[in-house]
Amino acid sequence: MKILMLVNWKVSYNDKDAAKGKQPPDYYIKGEHYWFFRYFKEIPQVDVIDISSFPWLEKFEREKLRFYVWQTLRAIPKLNQYDLVISHGMQSAVVLSLLRCLFKTKAKHLVFEIGSFNSAATEGGALKLMQFASKSIDDFIYHTSKQIEYYREYFPWIVSKAHFMCYGADTSFFTPMEECENKELKEILCIGYRKRDWNTLLKSFDSLCDSEIGQKYKLQLKLIGKIDLQVKNEKVVLLPYIPIEELKKEIAKAAICVVPLEDFNYSFGQMTLLQQMAMEKAVIVAKVPSVIDYVTENETALFYESGNEQDLCDKMSYLLENQDLCCVIAKKASAAVKTVYSEERMAEDIEKVIKMMMEHTIIDID
Repeated sequence: MKILMLVNWKVSYNDKDAAKGKQPPDYYIKGEHYWFFRYFKEIPQVDVIDISSFPWLEKFEREKLRFYVWQTLRAIPKLNQYDLVISHGMQSAVVLSLLRCLFKTKAKHLVFEIGSFNSAATEGGALKLMQFASKSIDDFIYHTSKQIEYYREYFPWIVSKAHFMCYGADTSFFTPMEECENKELKEILCIGYRKRDWNTLLKSFDSLCDSEIGQKYKLQLKLIGKIDLQVKNEKVVLLPYIPIEELKKEIAKAAICVVPLEDFNYSFGQMTLLQQMAMEKAVIVAKVPSVIDYVTENETALFYESGNEQDLCDKMSYLLENQDLCCVIAKKASAAVKTVYSEERMAEDIEKVIKMMMEHTIIDID
């Protein structure tokens, strides 16, 4: 089988070695198996087209259009060479799906539907465009179970061909790092570049610093990826985007990790959550639709009520004061990622869906 994958990020194309400081989704080595396809029982030939374009056009597509035209134009001349096109996100699918509404293609079209089409919009021209475009797509994979409620109301025709499966982390890349935690400093780590509730986190941390816990421990809140915040607390450190190997070291140093997500009904934040869990860290995460499928509450992570400053403050205090529990949660979290939320397990489910598509059979995803 020949597959063309359209991804909504930039990829480093290499002839031999892996790109330094990059994860498998972010690089493609000629002649080797891309990303999760390396786990397939029957490994297909996979080519990848990323969103790279002319700088001005790339910025316009990303910030204004919110979908990628040039990527699809690069793919069109090659479509008849493939059995299947996989789009990761509707940003990389919408133009092709619109064309397939008008012209048939040899290749079928599978979409990883990450963002509930247009951020779960319930009205407007963008919704109507997505509704029209979706009718040409053969199958969908989504990573947040509650998205099905949105589909039933606004995209009922895709329900029978939409398959829920959990996202999987690369457990060979994200592994525990021994004796890296800073014992003198209780460092709380938050990673995120967008769609994070930094306001709730910062206010919760201020309350934590003013509490007995704040007097008892030397605390620091480190935010990676958001440097334009206005912060008065000198115990808050802002860092820009850092290479992945450095990021892993920062995770390893943390006493606890916090993922302060906003309340949206689509997939986001799962990768950060699972990477930290895989590295054997106790994580506190907002209880929102995108992560409820990935956490056994009080066993593999702690939930707090989204937007509730006091609840988050209490959960941070609780873990800082109960290091034994912190270790237990961290170990259970790492084990859960290896057995249930791994990239390998995700690949098994994806291969089932692809086989079903190509053979027109019905299968169950565990």
